[in-house]
Amino acid sequence: MEFNFKFLHKKNFLNRERVKGLNSKFDDILLKKSYTALYDNVIQLNSKDINGEPMFDNLGKEIKSFFNQQIDQINLNLDKLWLISSENQHTNPTILPFIPHFDKRRYFKAMVYLHDVTKRHGPIHLGRTSDSANIEHRRINLPDNYKLLGLNTINDFDIDGEMIPMVGCAGDIILFDTNTAHKAGIVSKGYMRRVLRFDFDISTTTTKPSFIRKIFRSF
Repeated sequence: MEFNFKFLHKKNFLNRERVKGLNSKFDDILLKKSYTALYDNVIQLNSKDINGEPMFDNLGKEIKSFFNQQIDQINLNLDKLWLISSENQHTNPTILPFIPHFDKRRYFKAMVYLHDVTKRHGPIHLGRTSDSANIEHRRINLPDNYKLLGLNTINDFDIDGEMIPMVGCAGDIILFDTNTAHKAGIVSKGYMRRVLRFDFDISTTTTKPSFIRKIFRSF
């Protein structure tokens, strides 16, 4: 499955009032401990859980609609939502996901910023890979022990230019194809990064050339 979309920073997708409401919902879920905690800083909601949370369900539909307006014949299905709250102790620059990589299961991911994110907050870093990296071919041929062998990592020489730390403001969203080179940022001591991450399964897509040109002009 090949298409040209890599990543996009959409500013002011949500206003401050909606961000405030999402932060309140985040706090409420942390307090009630009503969903699966994958790690001490990550809570996961599956698609059924999301359907039962109108605030998240409506936002997921808005994100999906945004892409449907921009890209022809895209079929996204919301698979899960992560509520992530990261501090310095959750980060390690020597291991995945803190080194450039792609994912075994291909998603469109949308990260919603619930506060202003500077470099000290450990923003996700994104970059474009060269055609010779052949990420899709590598992805579909990953063995079961790919993590142990580090087979989904991306070498620096396969990345075009520098990876970009996606700093932004509360209400911004960062959207990317997980075939794109990406890595988690390092959160500085005394800082915290809180985001919502929506994971969409991808089906057949055909992108609009005008939209792709618009994206590339923005970077």
